Amino acid sequence: MLLQIDKKQIDPDITVLEFTGKISLGRESQRIETLVNELLAEKVSKLIFDLSRVDYIDSAGLGIMTYCYGAMKTAGGTFRLAGATGRVLKLFQFTHLDSHFPFYDSVQAACKDLVS
Repeated sequence: MLLQIDKKQIDPDITVLEFTGKISLGRESQRIETLVNELLAEKVSKLIFDLSRVDYIDSAGLGIMTYCYGAMKTAGGTFRLAGATGRVLKLFQFTHLDSHFPFYDSVQAACKDLVS
């Protein structure tokens, strides 16, 4: 399955990008960076990536996550990853990126952290 991206707004000011499919090298995944840049232009400051329906991520996908985290941080925003499981979570753990990104079991847990 190619990558599907859905955008949700959670009150008061949290944006969630829900991903379904694969985050890997290619045009589909490059849309993530473009979308994050558009959100930053709209002054979005709290962003959660919901990875619960991502079944594959490669090194290019990890690079995209790193870029998005850095872009949000540079803009003064906050970035959270939520719902990663299975092979996706294991890749973050294997590369030790799980210790650099704020990870949460669910979008709800990430939201709770952002509003507290």
